[in-house]
Amino acid sequence: MPEVPRPLGVAVVGIGWVAAQHLTAFLRNPHARVVFLCSRNEARARGRLEQAGVAAPSARFTRNYQDVLDSHEVEIVSIATPNHLHASQAVAAARAGKHVLLEKPTGLDLTELRAIRDAVKRSRIRTIVSFELHYHPYLRFARWLRESGWLGRLRFARFQYLSRVTDWYSGWQWVRTRTSGRSHLLAAGCHAVDALRWCTGLEAAEVSAYHARFTKGYEYPTSIIVNLKMGRSPGSPVNAQLVSSTDFQMPYSFGVEMMGDRATLRDDMILWSEGPIDMAALDRDCPIDGIAFSEGRTPTGAAAIRIHADMPGSADVTHHPFQGEIDELVECILDRRETHLNVHDAQKTMEICIAADRSAARGGRPVRLPLIR
Repeated sequence: MPEVPRPLGVAVVGIGWVAAQHLTAFLRNPHARVVFLCSRNEARARGRLEQAGVAAPSARFTRNYQDVLDSHEVEIVSIATPNHLHASQAVAAARAGKHVLLEKPTGLDLTELRAIRDAVKRSRIRTIVSFELHYHPYLRFARWLRESGWLGRLRFARFQYLSRVTDWYSGWQWVRTRTSGRSHLLAAGCHAVDALRWCTGLEAAEVSAYHARFTKGYEYPTSIIVNLKMGRSPGSPVNAQLVSSTDFQMPYSFGVEMMGDRATLRDDMILWSEGPIDMAALDRDCPIDGIAFSEGRTPTGAAAIRIHADMPGSADVTHHPFQGEIDELVECILDRRETHLNVHDAQKTMEICIAADRSAARGGRPVRLPLIR
């Protein structure tokens, strides 16, 4: 009978809003055990966990990150600290031979991205980055819809991250600063950048952007509109657009639009103008759980298919699918294979964010990608 490996030891670093969800997911995985909690203030950290209804009574607490790195019990380090600490802590974990779950953004500039890349390559650890919408049924459906040809040849895509974040957010004091938040794309809208790449299956060749600042308290612009040329083949590129903002008076919205030469996906609607989409065939072919369809109409009365799904419509991390992310990381460590969402893939998303911020700072002048070769 094959030997069952002991559970992988986990240290959760930075005990806050998101870390509670990491912790919950690790506690539910039978191949992981939480052995360390690391934060600057133990009473405050335990208070946050109690508020979230999460307990890890067997985990030791430390204020010293080096204790985590030195521990032979720790195989996985989950990093959910303020953004400006991500790169240095990830590099240190890699050098210590620890596998890493890294919150976004991975790095705030090209120097940090290169340092993470090099440390991970040298150590050959497994990594995963918290673009957890990859595990959301609707985003998985959107990717499948495009990939399986239901939209036809892609012509345009637009993704939006609109979230009104002010001083209600527990990380407000650091996320609003240039030092740690850095930009709205890096702090928040990178989720939309990643989703654009993943759902279209294309990489950006060039970006141009414009930004503005409306919301008080931020040290950087609070809205950015990014135009992208997607695809690096000799053929015609696919045009795309990203909007990332905290300025709008509306509930959180994560907008998804992909327009092909056969059909269009606009959030919870599938639209067409020539040949109608066979809803019965779509329902039969769809492999994603939690997706259903019904006949619908646009506001002007045109025929459409309405998608019934749990939409990505909340900034509250308790609604985000971290379990799939944690389960993939643990499985890949045990199987000795790469995750599909490692730091090398996430670097491409970060490069788009940095390039867009550069373009906006230069009045919209185009910036070519990739930035790191």
